[in-house]
Amino acid sequence: MKRVSIIGAGLGGLTVGALLSQKGYKVTIVEQHNIVGGAATTFRRKGGFSCEVGLHELDGLFSDKRKKEIFDTLKVYDNVEFVKPNEFFRITSSVIDFTMPDSRDEAIVALCEKYPSEEKAIKKYFVLMHKISDEFSKLSRASWWQLALFPFIFTNVLRYRTASVKKVMDGLIKDEQLKLILNTNVGYFNNTINDFSFLYHSIAQHSYFEGGSWYIKGGSGQLSNYLASVIKKHGGEVITKANVIKIDHHHKNVTSITYSRKNEPKELLSDIVISNLSPAATYKLAHIDYNETKKVASSLLSVYIGFKKNLKSVYGKRAYSTFLLRESKSMEDYDKNIQGEIKERSIVFVDYSQIDSGLTDASKSFGAICTTDYLSDWEGLEEEAYKQKKDEVLESYLTLLETEYPNIREHIEFAEVGTAKTVQRYLKTPNGTAYGFAPTNRQFFRIPKVKSKKLKNLYFVGAWVIGGGFTPAFFSSELCYREITK
Repeated sequence: MKRVSIIGAGLGGLTVGALLSQKGYKVTIVEQHNIVGGAATTFRRKGGFSCEVGLHELDGLFSDKRKKEIFDTLKVYDNVEFVKPNEFFRITSSVIDFTMPDSRDEAIVALCEKYPSEEKAIKKYFVLMHKISDEFSKLSRASWWQLALFPFIFTNVLRYRTASVKKVMDGLIKDEQLKLILNTNVGYFNNTINDFSFLYHSIAQHSYFEGGSWYIKGGSGQLSNYLASVIKKHGGEVITKANVIKIDHHHKNVTSITYSRKNEPKELLSDIVISNLSPAATYKLAHIDYNETKKVASSLLSVYIGFKKNLKSVYGKRAYSTFLLRESKSMEDYDKNIQGEIKERSIVFVDYSQIDSGLTDASKSFGAICTTDYLSDWEGLEEEAYKQKKDEVLESYLTLLETEYPNIREHIEFAEVGTAKTVQRYLKTPNGTAYGFAPTNRQFFRIPKVKSKKLKNLYFVGAWVIGGGFTPAFFSSELCYREITK
């Protein structure tokens, strides 16, 4: 039985660990936090609140064949409950108010009704996304002869491999508002629209429109905890509150990892090591020189809010997630805003009372405000100045939120601000990112590096392989699993 040590119990590490455990490998996960999941988790607060850390919407739950195969293999559908919002999102700004359906056909109808002069472009856009997504899915399991005929089989992937969203949108659509609407949720993937990879945009958006969006009832930690239970059920071990301090190797073969728990170092002999960390952090543990040239993605700021009342009972039926884009009228406006003064940035508010979230009892509700954040916004601040800036950000965002939810402050039981520094403290990632490398048009389309070129039996999973988010974590785990077991 081969011994597999996994560094980090993020969604990537947990998924590949569960898959390998079922295959008969002896799996041990070492996690520095006191709970598993990384960004796929919840935390508790007084008053009966479970606070969602990362998940707003999960795409392609049943429609994505690769994801369905993983979930079927691990019996996820039998052990984790999912709920579906009624729409994809709502966008509001000084000039826009539009609700996007999460069905492809319904979205086309709604968009064509609002922008009739762009009907041809809208339909072409959705067809193009479908073609790119279909080709990209086939590419992940392409045979040698398909790769040999790459230009003929993967025509659209080749054509748009380095295309930015801005370039494609400008060549396809004239209306600036429409371009912005089609990129409203860019913050789920990248900080700016202009240099965002159109390939990534197409794959992610198509998955939402094809299969709708879903939420894990009780919070994303339910999925993480279930995956950990699969590992334990098959004889594996999940060790929390433990920091990996060293990767030992003989020539190019990993021999063990050493972790510290309660100030006591312990060596874990390993035939295979899988890292959920960044390549730079991983190779540092192995004392191997490594120079990263790729741009790291930005971070996120989240405001976690517990409400004394169920918001749906107070305000009625609303969109599950509402993007409040202030004065933004175009993609360029959005990019300037999201890189500008933090207190004036656009936000998304996720109103979990609109679904059966399972995060609170029926009398109360939980909500989250989220926006792009940068570690540089918070560096160099003393403790009191840091707290004051968080309070100012909170007040600004609540003022914006009250334009859609009048007097919402009256219903708040608690509100906490988590910044890029918070993310960095818990995830220990460069820039405090939860997204790995930035999915820009110049660096997204590359062969996923699940296998190390420096150590024979070292592998990678998580945000640093394909991209950030839940779905790329699942797919990186599948790639890693296949590489190890082939």
